Amino acid sequence: MFRFRTPSLFIFAFVAIASFAQTTAGPSPEQLYERGMNAMTGSGQTRNDLNATEYLRRSAELGYVPAQVVLGYLYETGTVLTREPGQAADWYRKAAEQDDVLGEELLGRIIFSGEATTRDLNEAEKWLQKAASHDDPFSEYLLGMLRLERSDYGQAAKWFQQAADQGLPQAQEQLGALLTQGKGVSIDKFEAYIWLLISFDAGNAAAANDLQALEADLGSNQVEKAKSAARERERSVSREVVARGCTGWAGEFDALPAPPPTDLQRFCR
Repeated sequence: MFRFRTPSLFIFAFVAIASFAQTTAGPSPEQLYERGMNAMTGSGQTRNDLNATEYLRRSAELGYVPAQVVLGYLYETGTVLTREPGQAADWYRKAAEQDDVLGEELLGRIIFSGEATTRDLNEAEKWLQKAASHDDPFSEYLLGMLRLERSDYGQAAKWFQQAADQGLPQAQEQLGALLTQGKGVSIDKFEAYIWLLISFDAGNAAAANDLQALEADLGSNQVEKAKSAARERERSVSREVVARGCTGWAGEFDALPAPPPTDLQRFCR
């Protein structure tokens, strides 16, 4: 007996058409990003910067946040692409407007520096606040520096404390200075010594002079206690402990931190 197979034929045709459409639509933004990153790494014949930037640009134009931030980085640093801070800010903004923490931080940072646009502390603060709401330590530190410029020492100390707890040596140094001077916080030279020593141990040689001055004020017994307290605290506030991979690049601990390179950006979200 003859039976109609229209439903089965229809389903088969639908699947075939959908499969064909997916094939002809081209790679997704995620796939373009991966191709771009792959083309930018390796050596010799496996590396192709021209292909890398083409793939990344196509991905970024399709709205893929990691590609937008990478393009911003390439424009800001002059890596592969010609250095154009204004273009960097534009790509960071596209990512920031999608609530990407790294895009928000890097946009706020470049506005704060005044390198790409007219320096606007209110605009910088807006984006840094958004990134800080995601517990981004670099944004917390920059908010502290911004508040210092406004002589709002209480808020500066608050932001430096949060960044110091996440292991940023430059924030630890700034917090130690405020504790030494009693700006925004009560004078506490013992606590200041602890933070300055943690910062110094992390490689911040700039803290050395302040440490020596405090050693003279505190005396040997207090200094010994502070050193022990610093070693204990380093177990929880060392950058290596709290960074989850978002650490280890040149300029990370500068007064104006350098942006994380492309291969580390995935750890900074």
